[in-house]
Amino acid sequence: MKKLAMIFVLSLASSFAFSQNSASISTAQLKAAKSSGVYEFSVPEDITAEKVDAVKGYYKDYFSVSFNESTDVLKVTLLKNEESNLNVVNRLLVALDLRTINVGSENMTFMDMKDKYLK
Repeated sequence: MKKLAMIFVLSLASSFAFSQNSASISTAQLKAAKSSGVYEFSVPEDITAEKVDAVKGYYKDYFSVSFNESTDVLKVTLLKNEESNLNVVNRLLVALDLRTINVGSENMTFMDMKDKYLK
């Protein structure tokens, strides 16, 4: 019985430990960003300036990143508004454990969002 209880507790703990967060962006923001190359994602409160600062330096050849911790807005400005740079934005989001994007009422992967709204 102890083994069953321990397995249950461990599986419950691991499901919370590996929960995924989502970023949000509106369809209007995506339309504007498609031409401007500036994307503003609303992110969960557990994303901190320290987390963003820890990963944003890896992507400085592709885009600049700013984060407003009081509004939880992650602003990504592409250096060149090209598809290759946009693909690297997905790496930034994954590095921040943001594996899905909410666009309106739809929850999708970054690549699905790109294919649907940015092609």
